[in-house]
Amino acid sequence: MFGKKKEEYQAPVVEAPVQEEVKPEPKPQPTTVIGRGVVVVGNFDSKEPIEVLGTIRGNIRSTSSVSIREKGSLVGEAALRSLDLEGRIEGTVLCSDETVIRSTGALKGNLSTASLRTDEGSAFEGKLNMVPKPPVVKTPEPEVIPDAVPIEP
Repeated sequence: MFGKKKEEYQAPVVEAPVQEEVKPEPKPQPTTVIGRGVVVVGNFDSKEPIEVLGTIRGNIRSTSSVSIREKGSLVGEAALRSLDLEGRIEGTVLCSDETVIRSTGALKGNLSTASLRTDEGSAFEGKLNMVPKPPVVKTPEPEVIPDAVPIEP
């Protein structure tokens, strides 16, 4: 008691949590590439991203993105999730998400899409139908019933 120094109280140091830098999600890399000079005749189905540098004469059906580059083209119908058009399309396009027509892109035909973005210099000739984006349906988790007794076969 006497002659002892009182210890000074030091408040605990609380550091702010380190926030991770949020990086934008990278664009999906194409897993199927139709090369320059290649001509595909017939129907084309894919669940993976597609990049078209050549020509498709037929129909494309994809649950992913399709990019038709500046020298690429499609003559036919397309049903896909998203479209990035720098080349040419002649036909009907049904896009459930976003359609982007770049300055070098041209679409001649009917387009149904949830979202459309066009750059200056792009060309579109045909009928446009803006459709609502389909809702994301989540499967509910199974309900846990406390004290449940399994049924014996």
